[in-house]
Order: sequence, then structure tokens, then C-alpha cells
Amino acid sequence: MITGYALKDGGLAREEPEGAIWLDFFDPTDAERDALSAMIGFPAPTRVQQAEIEMSSRLYVERGAAVMTALIPAHTKTDQAEIGPVTFILAEDRLFTLRTHTPRPFETYPAEAAQHAHPCDSALAILLGLIEDTISRLADLVEYVGRKIESLTKSVFRPERGKRPDLQARLQKIGWRDSIVTHVRDSLVTIERMLGFLQPVLEQRDAPKAALALLASHQRDVRTISEQAGFLMQKTAFLLDATLGLISIEQNAITKMFSIVAVVFLPPTLVASVYGMNFEFMPELGAPFGYPLALLLMALSAAGPLFWFRRRGWF
Repeated sequence: MITGYALKDGGLAREEPEGAIWLDFFDPTDAERDALSAMIGFPAPTRVQQAEIEMSSRLYVERGAAVMTALIPAHTKTDQAEIGPVTFILAEDRLFTLRTHTPRPFETYPAEAAQHAHPCDSALAILLGLIEDTISRLADLVEYVGRKIESLTKSVFRPERGKRPDLQARLQKIGWRDSIVTHVRDSLVTIERMLGFLQPVLEQRDAPKAALALLASHQRDVRTISEQAGFLMQKTAFLLDATLGLISIEQNAITKMFSIVAVVFLPPTLVASVYGMNFEFMPELGAPFGYPLALLLMALSAAGPLFWFRRRGWF
């Protein structure tokens, strides 16, 4: 699907592809990809090329157009969270975007472009606006995940009284939060590289100083958010280790309980086994109080280990 946007009243409005300054190619067909190649004058990146991790495949200049691919997450607060490549192609007077998923900024920025502090008056301004919205979304996501991780921390180390914590469910939540933070970190790394690549390109094009200043501001924001995302990754790793440790402690407590029970019942079993033998000469069998004495002996042999364990503080 191809969606075109033109400049209007300091913002963006839908426009036919022929007169659009920004063309967004969402999950394009082969024919639409061929149309993009004809517009930019060279083959558009394929899905395989977009997924490649080499810098030379993600960031390059072709016939004066800067081709930049970054990983951007989508649906991050739902069970359908994903991350995928988005390619930005900045020509002299037009911007082309190529994607196969729906990051939130591509849905909100066209309607909010006129409200940005920086004027939306060129293809470069649209690109910087999209990047700004993306960085803002990533910052919000880091704050959101940070709150969730803090809540998990309290539930792990300060569970509600009278309730047995479901450590398995918490493990799943920790793993899910960690995957979201990993998506954010991967996205920030690719965006930071893209901004670093874009800076000399804009300098060669004699871009306005305001655009270069905005680009530098974006780079600082990305570094700040990356540091916070790195801290959250360390925190989720600590939570994961702590939860696994609590599970191990719980399993050890169960094993310890069964071990104590086994040791307690071992001496009575020995006594019962002795008097269960079918020997012909066993004087105790004929004693009037043989049976009660045997029971008393079994009780004392069980009480002995219990007393010992109690003194050692094992239960």
C-alpha cells in the first residue's frame, strides 16, 4: 500500500503519489516496489536486504539519496509486540519510507506534524519529525517498562502476606519485560547509527543549522535512553537470577522436609523390621507388655531425631 503526504498549513495532508513529498510504502507488492525503484532511480531494498545487519547494507548513499534502515518496535504494550526494519530514503526533495509493520509514529505523526515545535516544511523536516516521534515513543516505553519492572521487584522480594507467590508466572513476566527492553535497545542502537550516518550527509547538502542542531539533540536523547535501557536490562537479569534463586530455595525446603521425615521414620521402621522377623526364639514376643514396649520404643526412636533437628534449628 502506498500512502502519499503533501505539505499543507505547516503540517501534512493526504495526497496522490505524484504530488506527494513523503511516500510511505507499507508491505508493498512487487509492482509497488518496482514503482519505488523507478522513483528513486535505483533498486529499492528488498525484505532480505532490510533484515541484513551489515552497516553497508543498512546505511549507504545511492545516486545522491541517503538510504537508512533502522529497527523500530511496534505494538510494544500488547502480546503482539514485534520489531522490524524500516527503511528511510531521503532524496533531494522527497522522503520515501519502506516498512512491513506498523510502528506507532507512522500512524500519529501525519496528524500531529503541524503541532511540532520544529516546522514541517521539507522532506528533511519530515524525516527528523518521524525520528523525533520514534525516540519519544521509545522513551515512553522505557519509562513504562521501568514501572513494570519495579512492580515485579516488589512482588518478588516483598510478596503479599498469606499468599504464596507464583514464581513461575513471575519468571514469564520478567522474560517478557526483558524482551521488550531488548527490542528498545536494538532499536536505539540502529537509530543512533542512522543519525551518525545522516549528519555528514546533511553537512554535505548544506542543511540548515536548525536541522543539524535538531539532529544533535536527537543523538543526545538516544544516548540517554540507551543508558536507561541498559540499566533496565541489568535489573531484569538480576530479577531473573533472584527468582531462580527463590525457586531453588523453595525446592531445597521441600527436599529438606522429605529428608527429615525419612530420617524420623527410619528408626521406628528398623524396630518394626526387627520384630517382624519370623525367628522361633524371640523372648520379647511372649512378654505381657512386649507390644506396648515395642510401640514405646518406636515412638522414642522417632522423637530422638526430631529433638536433635529441633536443637540444630533445621525446622
